[in-house]
Amino acid sequence: MFSRPRHFIPWLLTGISVAAMCGLGYWQLERMVQKQQRLASIAQKQSNGTLSLEAALTHSDPRDIIVSVKGQLDGNHVLFLDNQIHNQRVGFDVLAPVYTNAGWLLVNFGWLPAPDLVRTLPNISLSSETRAFEGVISVPGENPLVRETNMSLSTSPTLIQHIDFSALGSALERKFLPFILHLTTPDPAYVREYKAVVMSPEKHLGYAVQWFGLAIAAAAIGGYAISKKGRSYE
Repeated sequence: MFSRPRHFIPWLLTGISVAAMCGLGYWQLERMVQKQQRLASIAQKQSNGTLSLEAALTHSDPRDIIVSVKGQLDGNHVLFLDNQIHNQRVGFDVLAPVYTNAGWLLVNFGWLPAPDLVRTLPNISLSSETRAFEGVISVPGENPLVRETNMSLSTSPTLIQHIDFSALGSALERKFLPFILHLTTPDPAYVREYKAVVMSPEKHLGYAVQWFGLAIAAAAIGGYAISKKGRSYE
């Protein structure tokens, strides 16, 4: 008469664990499909070659389009985006505003390693001049762990924790396009290896298989343990 309540909780915990693992597996499959669609979109957009910034902005979603633009670089307001990792090394992305025919655009010049463990900023300078730029348009991701960032811009370069176009525009009293141009032309001073899709669809599929495998194992082990313990009480 006591066997049913005694076995209910173990079966419930096993069921919850299996359901959670299956849920994570399906989530990885959804991420795989999203990455496949994104890669297909990138291939389609970049098959058109290099466009002007104005032409790229006529698209409903200009992300991942390769553009060439000429603009006036503002070397007096250089930004270092903190906590950027390259080959397991911590460093910074170097960004600066550029005035173009389409408006103010934030340009990512590439990655630089942190000079030391106390996070001293690298010593660089960008000259304010009109020049040509070529790269890929992107939209910065949001970091839910960062609520605010330093936008005093009283000194240059300025260290920031994330990209906030609204705060940056208010600090500099100018309106920015809601995009970043990641430069792709080689430059020995920077590391330029921009990847729109960091984790491949194949990796998501591999993680999904692992989660489903763990769910099957948890169901088998939990069922066997509960049934064996139930027989010991008979």
